[in-house]
Amino acid sequence: MTGTSVPVGADHRTPVFVRDRLTATAYAGLAVYAYLLYALGPLLPLLRQDLQLSYALMSLHSTAFAAGAMLTNLLFRRLRARLGHRLLFWSALAALALGSLLLATALSAAVTLGAAVLGGVGGALLQTTALAVLAEHHGAQESLRARALVEANAAASVSALAAPLVVSGLEGAGVSWNWSLVLPALALTAMYPVLRHEPLRPRPAATATSATTAASAAPARGVVEARRPAGAFPLRAALCGLVVGFEFCLAYYAAPLLTSAFHLTDSQASVALALFYGGELIGRLAGSRLTAGTRPTRSVALVAGALTVAAVGFLALWLAPTTWLALVGLTLGGLGVANLFPLTLSLAVSTAPGRTDQATARVQLAVSTCIMLAPLLLGTLSDHLGVRSAFGLAGCLLPLAALLLAAGRSRPAAADASPSGVTPHVRH
Repeated sequence: MTGTSVPVGADHRTPVFVRDRLTATAYAGLAVYAYLLYALGPLLPLLRQDLQLSYALMSLHSTAFAAGAMLTNLLFRRLRARLGHRLLFWSALAALALGSLLLATALSAAVTLGAAVLGGVGGALLQTTALAVLAEHHGAQESLRARALVEANAAASVSALAAPLVVSGLEGAGVSWNWSLVLPALALTAMYPVLRHEPLRPRPAATATSATTAASAAPARGVVEARRPAGAFPLRAALCGLVVGFEFCLAYYAAPLLTSAFHLTDSQASVALALFYGGELIGRLAGSRLTAGTRPTRSVALVAGALTVAAVGFLALWLAPTTWLALVGLTLGGLGVANLFPLTLSLAVSTAPGRTDQATARVQLAVSTCIMLAPLLLGTLSDHLGVRSAFGLAGCLLPLAALLLAAGRSRPAAADASPSGVTPHVRH
């Protein structure tokens, strides 16, 4: 499918979503990244216990991970232009696997912090490359792009759900949690022989004929594209950062909250995190259906609804008087945040036509900044105020996100660079 025009349905008008080899490769890479990223939630409390770390020093590992990602995204355009998507993808996956193995050693805080930086570098390269490829490859219509990004996150959710179960399962079997970090290296070993020849070159812009067909088939969509906000990209990028910052506050501090406020053991709290990731998985599977035929206006409505569900879940988790209600809130929180990142990323990319690589890298920079700062601030406050009191910080991110969502809709309009909605491949 790579390098061909946009596939269309039996009516020769409606573009069809195709899960080809390129798409499968990107999905698989994101799933490996998600495993390590979400394993940090249940692993960091165990690492804190083994190395006798403070909450702030524990959170510094997520900050180091995000700092590595931040550095990478600043250099992404140059690296992509020099190395290309395929070499970047496999190099990133190798760096991620190596960082995971170093983190498994748990020799000292210095070693594990260095491992977190390396994992962040590899993870950011892997995620940005895979998302940019998917956004361009399926960029014929916003509905196709949004569906690809939502499905990619659904694949990642399977790994995210597996992470706490693997960690808690090893602990329950009397095996050290460190062995759970061997899986990214095993995944690389399994993927590379099968997928290494995939060029990972996104499909170029559709031909003039297909573009004309798409435009004539959907005149209403052309009106929507022409009214797309002109200066909305910084607001959309910041929105992406805030919703991911909120997600990782929950992912990294739900377990400490359950331990301190409801007296669960570290192992029980790790198992409980599976409810959060399970909620994300359900939400993303549903999101794949909901995003079919999605236009920008509907995407905004979906984001608003997801923010509302996330807020209800957060309040139930934070203020719950009983453990069962907190677990319900944790599940709702996962359901709410499930599609926030892919939908807001799609909205951000749609405001930067023809610049998908640059837009994706800048969004990832905003995301990395929020991942770097939000859990660290939450950890520092937890050392001074206690986990439950400090946890309220995460809730402040949601009304800020709602304000940015509303502000992005009110920016002045500008015409889209591509009437067909196709995002061309970027060359430097």
